[in-house]
Amino acid sequence: MWIKILFSAIFLSASTFLFLKFDFLKELVQTPPPPPPVEEKNLPSDEDHAEIEKIIASNLGEEIEKYACYVFRPQKELTPVIFQSRKMKPASMIKVFVLAKAMQDIKDGKLSLDEKIVLAPENVVGGAGSLSGEGYYAEIPARTVLEHMIAESDNTATNMMIDRLGGLESINEYLKAHGYADTEMQHKMMMGESYGLSNYSSVKDLGTIFTKIYKHECVDEYYDKIMIEYLLKQEDKDCFPAALPNWRIAHKTGEVLGSYHDGGICYGKDEDFIIVIMINDYYDRQQTITNMQNIARQISQLD
Repeated sequence: MWIKILFSAIFLSASTFLFLKFDFLKELVQTPPPPPPVEEKNLPSDEDHAEIEKIIASNLGEEIEKYACYVFRPQKELTPVIFQSRKMKPASMIKVFVLAKAMQDIKDGKLSLDEKIVLAPENVVGGAGSLSGEGYYAEIPARTVLEHMIAESDNTATNMMIDRLGGLESINEYLKAHGYADTEMQHKMMMGESYGLSNYSSVKDLGTIFTKIYKHECVDEYYDKIMIEYLLKQEDKDCFPAALPNWRIAHKTGEVLGSYHDGGICYGKDEDFIIVIMINDYYDRQQTITNMQNIARQISQLD
């Protein structure tokens, strides 16, 4: 009898051990190992904001109140530095929003890059660009119109695209829907001054759209990459590209008498940054460009 009891006790002990062991192994298999510790020094923070603001302010001289700046380093900061943002006349930088609206319409099936757009006489204007020489009623693919609008800052191409997108009202609806509160189109290119109309934007809105394009959060990854390719073809290289010759810069400039702007995405070897600088009513064009170049160069050299 006692032998039977002993064997029963041994069996129960062994069964309990195996059950506990199996349950422990099961827990090991189902529970993933903890992630490796993250080095806090590599996490983005806003500790460098003060240094960036100092760089901006120290390079603007006596006309500091006329400037506005946006700087964002996605690998280093959580939020951008926005310096004196306000509504300003953006000149040709407004074309970035037209480009974004066009890409959204293409994604939504309202437009195709291969669609032919007719060059109507009323859209032919002077200023930058070569499409005005194509001749009235020429049929030009939308992809060509968009490329000319950005790379050459073609005013005629922009007017063609504005009409194809449904006019100024349609573009302003897009701007409002996407939160660009400081941006408004009151006239097509080269058609506003005689009527006392102005287009408006701000470094905040322009910096935001460039940041969205960079992060592929404007339309989507596919169409945002197309926009970046257009912006990389920008032919005006007087400002940021001249200051940062070893960087790939997807940008758009804007210039009319007394106003100069440049902004976009600067792709570096190890990190990138978005920068927009605007000024209305400057005294000296070359000094303005030099000031802007110094800011971009010093930002690119920050640790």
